[in-house]
Amino acid sequence: MISDGEPTAHIENGEIWFQYPPSLRTMQLTLREVKNCTKKGIVINTFMLDDSVFLSSFVSRMASMNKGRVFFADAADLGKYVLVDYLSKKKKYID
Repeated sequence: MISDGEPTAHIENGEIWFQYPPSLRTMQLTLREVKNCTKKGIVINTFMLDDSVFLSSFVSRMASMNKGRVFFADAADLGKYVLVDYLSKKKKYID
């Protein structure tokens, strides 16, 4: 699964809920789905184009829980990014 990591929507009681900025309920349900994906062997890779501290922290938590990866990218230059690899616990700079 590939995600932008922004926890802005969820489905509850058959209804789609969308809220920006993200609500606490959506963040909780997103983390629950991260656990479900992890149990099913689904790796979540997140491409971060935003540099907000909140979102960076949230997607880093998702990656840590899931053993996935976060690709921190500059929207102006997607060819260069920092790869945080939670599988090997190393940081790599890719040009």
